[in-house]
Amino acid sequence: MKIFCNDEEMTIFYGATVKDVLRAYYVKHSKKLPAILPIVNDAYGNNVAHDGELTEGNHLYIKSKEKHL
Repeated sequence: MKIFCNDEEMTIFYGATVKDVLRAYYVKHSKKLPAILPIVNDAYGNNVAHDGELTEGNHLYIKSKEKHL
């Protein structure tokens, strides 16, 4: 399914969680997933749980201190 993370389209398996998308996003950018996971918001600015299941077309935004993420 297609998910958008920080406005980048990503293809991930059905049933993926927010943490799965975080992992894929960090790998795509050749970065190590931090031990303390960043806060993630949906398209409406709501915080989403890292174990939350996603559906096709969800938009996620990682709140990070690093400027490139």
